[in-house]
Amino acid sequence: MIAWVLLCLCLALFAQDMLPAKYLFDTANIKSRFGYVHGFSIGKSYDNTALFYELLLLSESQHAAAFIFSAIFFIILLKCMVVGKRIDLAALHAVLIFSFSCIVGAVYLGQYSKESTSILLISSFLAMASTARGRFFWLAIASIYAAYFRPYWFIVIALYIFYRFILTRATRSFVFVLSILFAILSLAISFKVILGIDLAYYRYMVNDTRTYDLAAETMIKPILPVGGIGLEWCNGVLQFLMMFFPVPLISGNPVYLMFFVIIASLGVRVMFMLKNIINSSRENKFTMPVECLALFVSFVTVQSIFEPDYGSYIRHLMPLLPVAIFAICREELVLDCKMKNKNQLYS
Repeated sequence: MIAWVLLCLCLALFAQDMLPAKYLFDTANIKSRFGYVHGFSIGKSYDNTALFYELLLLSESQHAAAFIFSAIFFIILLKCMVVGKRIDLAALHAVLIFSFSCIVGAVYLGQYSKESTSILLISSFLAMASTARGRFFWLAIASIYAAYFRPYWFIVIALYIFYRFILTRATRSFVFVLSILFAILSLAISFKVILGIDLAYYRYMVNDTRTYDLAAETMIKPILPVGGIGLEWCNGVLQFLMMFFPVPLISGNPVYLMFFVIIASLGVRVMFMLKNIINSSRENKFTMPVECLALFVSFVTVQSIFEPDYGSYIRHLMPLLPVAIFAICREELVLDCKMKNKNQLYS
């Protein structure tokens, strides 16, 4: 596993030279701001990211930036990844998600990227979210991050609090399903009433400029007609499911097909973990895997509204993959303990 991480670290150092130009938009945007930004400003994410790299003295060496942030990400992955004693399909799946995380981490952190700031936010979550005081401080950190780097994280924070409340109290799986439906409906109403726009307006706005772009092969298009709270809610719910099961990626392209298989397998695993948590005892609902799943589902809910294409979705999901791996591996440890106790009982 360590050897695999080292191989991916080497990939990160040369990622920029290997990627097509369409993957380097953020890199060019951030580079163009080096030397012109003199202070952090609320809402100016590219300016703030450029200044972030400059303050770390990394604006002159992309290879150094790639090495440092890829190394941080891989260390987080290694700390989240725990291999159980049983080698079964679930354990192999955990290794698959780990490997996938290493590859996409190497690709997207091998360039100047806003995801470099995201992995620091997620690392602080994994370090602090196990206690009530830690969660409070993390929510403050996340709010500052949202203000300066990614405004949609304000919605992620609100949904995290909401989903966590439901997960720790629900006793039936359908209650959590209803909470997702309610959350998307609330967002659809809020966008229309407060902002005067449709729920997926920002996606439509971005994709309208790429309608005839042959490179936009994985563009996310509305499944139903658009416009109005009802239709936007239905599209939002369907797209939420598609973020876990991205059917449009099933094509003749083997890379897209691989992405579909991995993301769909993760979606199935997350759903089973959510069901197990809801059906578990109350003390098992106040654990770090619950915190991780609440944050993960919150993030996917928001991405189902904003993401213009599945390529961007995988890029933005990458910093959250350690959170999913943490929950997956801890579930495996619980299963190992149950199996051990069962064997002792019958021995």
